Amino acid sequence: MIIVHVSGHLKDYTGRKKQFEVQGSSINNVLDLVECLNQLFPGIKERILDDQDHTREYVNIFVNGEDTRFSEGENTKLKEGDQVHILPSVAGG
Repeated sequence: MIIVHVSGHLKDYTGRKKQFEVQGSSINNVLDLVECLNQLFPGIKERILDDQDHTREYVNIFVNGEDTRFSEGENTKLKEGDQVHILPSVAGG
């Protein structure tokens, strides 16, 4: 099982849930996880990834506290017990 945390407008797609568990032997990396999330919560993928399946500029994804932008991005490996935080940036004034 992988524990996923979401915040901001992404909760609109998860029924306002901000933490949930995802199970699946086919989840090998962040991209697989987002595909799984989209199966559970239709429309969430487009808010996280662009048309080329890259993390959108204003979304930050952390695996066990490590920013995926500084590792393998969407190809960052996942394993049982990992904690993933998906955080959209907040702008405004």
